Amino acid sequence: MDRRNRVRVRRVSGLGAVAVAAALVASVLAASPAVPVAGGGAGQAGGSIAGRVVLTDPPEPRMVAVTTDQAVCGTEVEDQAVVVDASGGLANAVVLVAGVPWGERPSDASIDNAGCYFVPRVQVLPTRTVVTIRSQDDTLHSTHAYDDRQRTLFNIAIPFPGLEVQRPFRRPGPVRIECDSHGWMRGWVYVSDDLGTVTGSDGTFELTGIPPGTYQLTVWHERYERATRQVTVTAGGTAEADFTLQ
Repeated sequence: MDRRNRVRVRRVSGLGAVAVAAALVASVLAASPAVPVAGGGAGQAGGSIAGRVVLTDPPEPRMVAVTTDQAVCGTEVEDQAVVVDASGGLANAVVLVAGVPWGERPSDASIDNAGCYFVPRVQVLPTRTVVTIRSQDDTLHSTHAYDDRQRTLFNIAIPFPGLEVQRPFRRPGPVRIECDSHGWMRGWVYVSDDLGTVTGSDGTFELTGIPPGTYQLTVWHERYERATRQVTVTAGGTAEADFTLQ
């Protein structure tokens, strides 16, 4: 998360907690770079890949009753597993382009416990990225990471705001993040050797600096089956790649 866009979360209750967390998530989506830069040969003109991921039959928003720490978390929270806009654009879908390496490794990757949510909900990072884990909530949270074999990678307890712990993500694949104290809290870190990005609140994505060539794109989402397609990138051009998930 960009350090300039951190939001201090006050103690709120009921839908106030949801509003605070929603504002924080919106600020992350607006501030996060949607255009990772790929590694390419010196002097090689690159192109772009842009598109949108949509759902044909989006589910209705769902609220989850809070039974613990209501003074901090409120009386109910939003289930953020599937976030769509009015036209079906799907947020938090990971888009990977096979065979294109990352450029500069991010130095500010983080997982925040904020408003009794993990923020960001979903992110994609290069293999071996070191992530800072922190909390803004005045309650005990744990950041429990499971790999795609359901094995625990780490389980970090953060009992008060301000504590920061760093952990590396070494193994490629989706990593599920849960809080042992608050069952609705879930997040994902998709670790990849291939360049990737996450769709914004309207389902759109863009990747730039892609060397000319034909590539396979893969879309991953925590609730839906993977989707793939091929795209051809030309120097200075933009290849369009839209996905519709059933």
